[in-house]
This record gives sequence, C-alpha cells and structure tokens, in this order.
Amino acid sequence: MIALITGATGFVGSHLAEALIQKGYTVRCTVRPTSDRTWLDGLAVEYVNADISDRESMNQAVKGADYIFHVGGITKAKKESVYYQVNADASRILYEVCREQVPHIRKIVHVSSLAAAGPSLPGKPRVESDPVNPLTYYGKSKLEGERYAQEYMRHLPVTVIRPPAVYGPREKDIFFYFQLITRHLNPKIGLREQYLSIVYVKDLVNALILAAESPQSAGQTYFVDDGQVYSWKQISAIIQQTVGTWTIPLFVPRWKVSLLALMAEGLAAFSKKPALLNRQKIIELKQTAWTCSSEKIRNELGFTSQYPFERGCRETYDWYKKHQWL
Repeated sequence: MIALITGATGFVGSHLAEALIQKGYTVRCTVRPTSDRTWLDGLAVEYVNADISDRESMNQAVKGADYIFHVGGITKAKKESVYYQVNADASRILYEVCREQVPHIRKIVHVSSLAAAGPSLPGKPRVESDPVNPLTYYGKSKLEGERYAQEYMRHLPVTVIRPPAVYGPREKDIFFYFQLITRHLNPKIGLREQYLSIVYVKDLVNALILAAESPQSAGQTYFVDDGQVYSWKQISAIIQQTVGTWTIPLFVPRWKVSLLALMAEGLAAFSKKPALLNRQKIIELKQTAWTCSSEKIRNELGFTSQYPFERGCRETYDWYKKHQWL
C-alpha cells in the first residue's frame, strides 16, 4: 500500500512516516528543493518534488496512492494571505486533484486543529457538534481547509482529525517552555488559571493511521487528545518534576506579553522567518480554555491513548537531552 504524506518533513509528518514504514506501507513524501529532510534521513521513503499549492506537481504526487495524509500546513506567517494560501487553498487543490487522479482512493486523512473550532468554555471541552469560533488567522484558515475537505466528502472518503496542542520529540514550541524550566523560570500569563487538552505525537499518529484504516471514519470529523484536561499549573509541575529542578514563579501581565509580541514582530520584519511570539499567538494565549473531548473517536473507532502527559513528557525530555537540545 502506498501512503502519501504532505508535510512529511515536519514534526508530525516525520513521526507519521516512521510509523507507516513500521507497519509495512510504502511511504511517499512531498518535498520542495528548500525542504529540510533531517527527520527523514535514513528512512526508506520515496521523495516526490511537489508543492501542495501547485496543481501540476500534486497531479504527479497523488498518482497511485492508496492513502493520503494531508499534514502539510503552516502555523506561523507574516501575512494573513499566506495562512489561507497554504492551509486552505492548497487543500482545495489537493481535493480537486484527488477527484481527478485517484477517485477510488481508500482514504484521505485531513489534519486540522482545535484552533479551527476555537477555544472552549471552562469545564466544557469542545465536541465535534459544537458551533465553531476560530479566533486567529491560523484557526480561520484551518477551518477553511476543513470546509474544502467536507465539500469533497461527497466524492472522496475523507476524514478530518482535529488535534489540540501536540508535543513530543522534535517539537519546538513546548521546547521553549522546557528551556525556561531548566533555567528555573516558571512563567504564568495573567491571573486566571488556564486549561488545555494535549496529545503526544505518537498517540496522534496512531489516531491518524486508525482513521485511515477504518472504513467507518469516512465523512467524519474527530478530536484527538489524551483524554485529560490539564491546567497550566499541572503542566508546569509535571515538566518541573521531570526535569528535576526548582523554579521561580514569574507572573507576566498580559499587556507586557502583548508588547513583547509587537516588538518581536518588528524585529521579524528584518528576517525571512515570522516571529515565534506574535500578536496572533497572544490571542490564543489569552484564552481561558483550549480543551476538547476525544470521546467520539474512542467510541466509534476504538482509539486509546497510550501517553498521559507524565509519560509523554519524560520521553520528550529524554529526547531533548539525548540530542543536546537541553
């Protein structure tokens, strides 16, 4: 079986490629001349030069594929239009190409995000039937990509997966938090407690493969998390315990974080890369809860999480240490 992965050189995509190879799939990965293939080095994958925003190259990429995992996208950009070009328009191109080239494909798994649905109310994790309310360019563009997926569900077997925050080896956003903890700093934004759902990358990958291989998943949308809701206080305590260090609580007023984001964007204007901390990210950080329920995928597809945060945090920290990130 041939599995095509868009975004295979990234954090989630590279873990997915490893898992599919272990299951005996022939793995095909879209890459561009500028793609960093570090995480795919040494893996038995087939490279195809293709840009998910380019119809002609995607025509060649999808031919002969039995499964497609659409992981490619961006989480940060300098311009709003870029979010929509990569997260939404490229999805439309993919589905148009698939309908023409592989109309009898076994399954397409579209990786979206909790951000496409929006934040949740405290004590009420989001479920798939809730009205959506994305807040950021990222969330709105991911929702637009979902809508293209849903439009083509009439013609193709598509499943949408919405993970919350994903962490694990190779991930760089939570790595920054690990860095602060190892420097004995425990930052807290604002006075209110904040809550979130998370998923370890291996659990997410297992859910993606499960969705691909389950015929009943076609036409469905699923949240995937580890089955628990965490407070930031719990997250920081588990990381601190894993690292084995002490920290000083660091209260950061919301206005100061917003100012830092504005300054970071100003500095990024002289760089090709977008700022790690920007005003769009601040919108997300100010929300009280980013939580979801994975009850649907557990009940319908039999998904089970193998990595509560304590276990996933330990594996992540050990990887950071082994590869001298910390």
